Amino acid sequence: MSETPRDASRLQAELVQLREALRTVEAPVPDEAALRAQFRAAERQRALKRAAASSDGGWRIHLAAAAVVVLAVGAAIGAVVLRVETPVPEAISAAAPEPMLPPVGAFQPLLNSPGLSPAAAYSVVRVRIPLSAFAVVPGTEQDGTIEADLLVGEDGLARAIRFNEADALLVSVAGQ
Repeated sequence: MSETPRDASRLQAELVQLREALRTVEAPVPDEAALRAQFRAAERQRALKRAAASSDGGWRIHLAAAAVVVLAVGAAIGAVVLRVETPVPEAISAAAPEPMLPPVGAFQPLLNSPGLSPAAAYSVVRVRIPLSAFAVVPGTEQDGTIEADLLVGEDGLARAIRFNEADALLVSVAGQ
């Protein structure tokens, strides 16, 4: 049927002969001087390649530095030429800048609410909030309500609130 056992025995015999032949083969003695000469030649080739690569790209660095200097000098000259002096009264310049207040009508984010996303859809809901819910200055009326706009997300959670001074309506409890 198959000649596999015969081929296997023949292969084993050939491997035995090869093993016996390789036992007599010895590695050549390394020539230390020749190896060092080859190493030095290869190192010289690498040094020449590095020198050629650095000389090719060197002009680009110098050109970029010159461009930066020209732009800086041009910007300084442009600033001097285009500078317009406006007298500033000393009373205004000595005053401390006023803190930036949020513009009237801007929604203020609520604490512990999910962030606002420009891609999401929101609804504006007008609500009446009791003044007792706020930390109000002592001596003020606490039994009234105030109207505000809530920015409500698609999930039904309030995200921001707006108190518009022009539209805010203080409603007392007695009037309800």
